[in-house]
Amino acid sequence: MHICLLPPEILLHIFAIYQEDYGLLGSRATLASLARTCKTFKEPALDILWQDLDGLEPLLSCLVAYLPEGVSDKNTRGTLTLNRPILNKEWSFINRYTQRVHSLRVFTVQLDPIDDRIVEALVSAPSPLLPNLRGLSWHDDRERFVPLLRALLGPTITSLQLDGGSSSHPSFAKAALLASLGVRCPCIRELECFYDGVDSEEITDAICEALCGLKELLRLETDVFNTQALLHLAFLPSLEYLHLVLSAYNSNDPQP
Repeated sequence: MHICLLPPEILLHIFAIYQEDYGLLGSRATLASLARTCKTFKEPALDILWQDLDGLEPLLSCLVAYLPEGVSDKNTRGTLTLNRPILNKEWSFINRYTQRVHSLRVFTVQLDPIDDRIVEALVSAPSPLLPNLRGLSWHDDRERFVPLLRALLGPTITSLQLDGGSSSHPSFAKAALLASLGVRCPCIRELECFYDGVDSEEITDAICEALCGLKELLRLETDVFNTQALLHLAFLPSLEYLHLVLSAYNSNDPQP
């Protein structure tokens, strides 16, 4: 049977194997070429191409490429900005790609080229920015990007990695967001949260509030916890793997 006659599910599997063999960077150009080759290849190749993103650059490049000339620009600091809001018809085009994203990894350096107008536009999208996002790895703690993190955290998330990037302590805005994690992302099954031993009782309580709200955890790695969180984890039937950095634990915490 000619490869063009194969069902989409088989093509997805073939393209996924190719990506595993050549890595994200090595396979992106080939997958993009496959998506332009024929209608049969287009959807499966785009699905694999957008499935796992390392940074927001692919999304921003798609945004800039589609917007009319003059809407996007570089400001005086050389960071990407917008001269007007993104219109609904423009979002409808971008959503053809964002709905394919299943995992996203973001580091501080990858957010540096983005100014506040881009953040405001992304968090103001008329529908969830990445509606099928399942895995998020976020390594930044600057308050101006917390709204973007908030927009990404939703009920589809099952795997989450958090730390402060270059900062060892979460900002107040991020801690407030984390306190609601159990409600925002009730289906989290894998969580990594490291902050080099937070010494603020209020911040620790906020993060532990999130831990106590997660009922489906299978795997947890963290250095932020208190007695209440430990009790919750001890009686959590779903938990299969637990890694705690004990140096961060204060044995003088009041007992319940």
